[in-house]
Amino acid sequence: MDSEIFRSAKILIVDDEQAMVRLLELLLEHVGYENLRSTTDPREVLECCAEFQPDLILLDLRMPYLDGLELLKQLEGRRADLYLPVLVLTADVSRESKRAALEAGASDLVTKPFEQTELLLRVRNLLEMRFLHRDLRRQNEALEAQIQERTHQLLEAEKLATMGNLLAGVAHELNSPLSVILGQVGLFATTAADDSARARAREIGEAAERCAHIVRSFLTIARRHPPERGHVSLNLLLRDAVELLAFELRIDNIEVQLDLESDLPLVWADGHQLKQVAVNLIANARQAMREASAPRRLSFLTRYEVQSRRVRIEVADTGPGIPPEIQARIFEPFFTTKPEGEGTGLGLALARGIIEGHGGAISVESRPGGGARFLIELPVETPPLAHGEPETFEAALPVPGKTILVVDDEPAVAALLAEGLSRDGYKVDTAANGAIALRKLAAQNYDLIISDSGMPVLSGPELYLELERREPHLAQRFVFVTGDVLSSSTRAFLEQTGAPQLEKPFTLESVKRVVRRALLATA
Repeated sequence: MDSEIFRSAKILIVDDEQAMVRLLELLLEHVGYENLRSTTDPREVLECCAEFQPDLILLDLRMPYLDGLELLKQLEGRRADLYLPVLVLTADVSRESKRAALEAGASDLVTKPFEQTELLLRVRNLLEMRFLHRDLRRQNEALEAQIQERTHQLLEAEKLATMGNLLAGVAHELNSPLSVILGQVGLFATTAADDSARARAREIGEAAERCAHIVRSFLTIARRHPPERGHVSLNLLLRDAVELLAFELRIDNIEVQLDLESDLPLVWADGHQLKQVAVNLIANARQAMREASAPRRLSFLTRYEVQSRRVRIEVADTGPGIPPEIQARIFEPFFTTKPEGEGTGLGLALARGIIEGHGGAISVESRPGGGARFLIELPVETPPLAHGEPETFEAALPVPGKTILVVDDEPAVAALLAEGLSRDGYKVDTAANGAIALRKLAAQNYDLIISDSGMPVLSGPELYLELERREPHLAQRFVFVTGDVLSSSTRAFLEQTGAPQLEKPFTLESVKRVVRRALLATA
C-alpha cells in the first residue's frame, strides 16, 4: 500500500499520562506519521472523534474520569458504521483484562512497557485493515450505485418495450381499417357526382391521412417505422399547434407569446411527429395553468445556433412548476402526476422518443411556483439524395393487359385492392390465404401476386418460399403487403427477398405506383 497514505493517516492518542502521549507522538513522527492528535482527558474523545475523524485510536485502559472499557462502549455506535480500529495500551497483563478489552471492542492490544517495533507493526497492520475496509466499502457503494442505475435502466427498457408493444398493437388494429377508408375515398372521389361530394371525400381523406400519420408516429416510437422526413418550418409548425388549441387556451384566459426567429432554417424532420410534441406540451401547460393565478402566459421561442447547426425551441408557462423530486421522472413511460383517469403518463415519453429519434434532445427547467420551461434542440440536417423513380402522376399509369392475384385474409382490404386495380384495366382475382392462392396459381398464370405478409393457414413468406421452390419465376413477381407487427426474422426475410413492399395504411395511388414498378421490372 502507498506509504503516502500511511503518512497522512489520522491517529488519535488517548492516555492520561502526558509523558506517554509525548513518547507515542515521537515514535510515530519518527517513522513518518504526520497527522496526529492527542488528549489526556478521556471525556474529550467523542467530541475529538467527531471533529478529527481518526483512522486509528491508541487508547490507554486505566484512566481517571472514564476508563478505556467505558470509552470503547461509547465508541461502539460510531465504529459500527465504519470500521475504526482501536489499539489498546495497557500495563495490566492479566488474562481477564485482555478478554474484557477485546469483548468491549478493542481491535488489538499492546502491553506496557512495549517494544517499539512491535507497536509500530501493529499500528501499520491496523491502518492497513482500516484502509482496505474503506476501499472495500467505497467499491461496494459504487457497485450498489451501478446496480441501482442498471435496475433503473432495465425498468425503463421494460416500460419502453411495454409501451412499444401497446402502440404497435393499436397501430395494427388501425392499419387495415385506415387502408380501407383511404382506398374507398380514392374510389369515391373519381366517381363523385358534384364538387360538394368531392370536397367531402377530400375532407374524409385528409382526416384519415392524419390518423395514418398518428399511427406511423406510434410505430416510430415503437421503433417499427421510420419517420417520414421532409423540410419543416418550426415557426409555422408552432403557430399551427397553437391554433389547433386556440379555443381551449382562450377559455382558460391563457395569453400566448411568440418570439420566433424570422430567418430560422428549415429542419429535415417528420412534421406530423413534431406537431404531436408541440401539441402535447401546450396541452400539459394549459392543464398546469388552470389553477394558477393571473397572468397565465404560454411563451414560445425559437433560435438557431450557427456553430452547432441546431435549432432551439423553448416552451415556457407560468404554472405552479414541477417539484424537483419528480423532474427526473417526467419523461418516464407511464409516470404521471395527473389524477386517475386524466393521464396515461405516455405524452412526454412519446415526445422524448420523437425528439431523440430526430437526433435531438429535450429537457426541462423548473422551480416550484416559477413555471416550467421545456427546451428542445434539433439538428439542421441535409436531406439524403433521392433514389428511384419519382412519384409522379405518370408513374401511376397502368400497364395494360396484366393479371393480378390479390392474397389477403381481410375481405375488405382484398375487395378494395381488387376494385381499385380492376378500374385501371387489370384482371384481378383474390384469395383469402396462401393455400388458396397456391391452388389458383396452379390453375392459371398471373403477371403479379400481391400478398399480405401475415395470414392464417399459409402466410405471405410461406407462400413466397413455396413458389420459389415450385416455380421460381413466380417468386420474382411478388409484392408484399406489410402491416406493423413484424418479427425481426420476418422483417429480415422480406428484406432478403428484395420484393417490393406496400405498407399499410396505403392509398390507391401508392398501390398503383408499386404495381406499375413491379410489372415493369418483370416485363
